[in-house]
Amino acid sequence: MKISVVPKKIPVMSYPGLVLRSFLAGLLSGAVVSAFNFVAGKLSEVGAGIYSQVREEPLWLLLALPMAGALGLISYLLLRFDPDVSGSGIPNAEGALRGRRRLNRVRVALGTVLGGFITFFGGLSLGSEGPSVAIGAAIGYAVTDWTGSNERCDSVIATAGAGAGFAAAFHAPLAGALFALEELKKGFGASLTAAVTTAVLGGTLSYSLLSLAWGGAGFLAPAEVNVIPVKLSWTLGIVAAVAGAFAALFITALEKVHISVALRKVPVWARLVAVFMAAAVAAVLLPESFGGGMNLVKAGERALLKWDKLLILLVVELALTTFGFYSKATGGLLIPSLALGAVIGGLGREAFAFVGVTEEYSALFTIAIMAAFLGAAFGTPLCSAVLAIELTGANPSAIIYIAVSVFIAFIVAESLKRRPLYEFIMNNSTSVTGIG
Repeated sequence: MKISVVPKKIPVMSYPGLVLRSFLAGLLSGAVVSAFNFVAGKLSEVGAGIYSQVREEPLWLLLALPMAGALGLISYLLLRFDPDVSGSGIPNAEGALRGRRRLNRVRVALGTVLGGFITFFGGLSLGSEGPSVAIGAAIGYAVTDWTGSNERCDSVIATAGAGAGFAAAFHAPLAGALFALEELKKGFGASLTAAVTTAVLGGTLSYSLLSLAWGGAGFLAPAEVNVIPVKLSWTLGIVAAVAGAFAALFITALEKVHISVALRKVPVWARLVAVFMAAAVAAVLLPESFGGGMNLVKAGERALLKWDKLLILLVVELALTTFGFYSKATGGLLIPSLALGAVIGGLGREAFAFVGVTEEYSALFTIAIMAAFLGAAFGTPLCSAVLAIELTGANPSAIIYIAVSVFIAFIVAESLKRRPLYEFIMNNSTSVTGIG
C-alpha cells in the first residue's frame, strides 16, 4: 500500500488559519534567509580577501583564474540538478505564484542557498535579494504542504513567505510587504495584505533575534542626509530623468540578451566559467567592482569616489551585471541596480558641482537616484522609495526629494515603453538543460 508523506489538504481555510500559517512561513523564511545572507556575506569577505592578496602578487592570478573557472563549473552542475535555482529566482517564484509552473520546495530552497554561496564567494555582480525571495516562496509552499491548505491559499502563503524573505534580505519590513504586493501579486486584497504583513512581522522577528545573536547590524548603516537647497533641486530632477532613461535602456538590453538566438547557442557551462573568470579579473583590477555593489552605495554616500572612477565603475558594473544575468548564475538584479543608481547619482552630483552641488549632498543624490533607478527599471516606484528610506534612515525632510526623484524616473521609463523584466522572463524562459 502506498503511503503519502504529505498530509491531505484541508478543503477550506479559516481566516485565522491563513494568518497563522503565514506567520509560520514568515518566521521560517526570516530565519533561513537571515542565516543565508550572514554566511554569504562571510564568504564574500573571504573571496574579497583572496583577490586582495592576488592584487599584491599579480602572478597569483594564474592560479586564481582556474579556481574561478572551477566555481563556474560547480555552479553549472548545481543548475543541472535543478534549473529553477538559476538566475534571480524572482521570475521563477512569480511564475509559481501565478500558477504557471511548480517549484520543488526542498530542492529550490537548498539549491538556491548553495548557488548563492558560490556566487557571492566568486564576487559576481549579482544580489542576494532574488535568492532570498525564491527561498521565502519555497518555504511558504512547504508550510502549506505540511500544515494543510487549499489551492487558492497556497499561493497567498507562498507570496507572504517571499515577502518575508525580501524583508529579511534588506532588513526592510515595509519594503518587503510592498514588494510582495506591488511586484509579486500586483494587488492589495484584504486576505493577501493580511497574510503578507503577518509573514513580514514573523520574518522581522526572526532576523532581528538572529542579528542580535551574532552581533549583526542592519543591511546598510544609516547615512547623514543633507537636504539640497530648493533653488538647486532642479539638478536632482535632471539626474532622476537621466536615471529613468538609463533604466529603460538597461532593462531593454537585458531582455535582448535573454532572447538573443546567437547568445543562446553558447553552452551555459561556458557562460558560467567565463563570468566567474571575468569577475576575478575585475576584482583584481578594480576592487570596488567585487560583489553585488552595496559597497558602491556606501562609498557614494560618503563621496569617496570621483567622476573618473565612477564612470569606469558604471561601465564595468553594467557589463558584469548583464553578463551575470546572461550566465544564469544564482543571484538577483535588484542590489546591482541599486549600485548602478548610486553610481549615476554620484556622477550627477559631480556634474553639477559647478553650480554649488557640493560633496555634502552626495548622500541625498546617492539615495534618491538609486531609488529612482530601481523604481524605473522594475516598475516598483512605491517599494523602491520605501526601501531606500528604510535602508538609509533618510530624515523626513529628504523623503520628498526621494519620492519626487522616483516619480520622475518612473515616468521617463514608462514613456520609453519599458516592459516589466520579470514578466518578460516568465514568458520567454528557457531550460538550463536545454541549452547546456
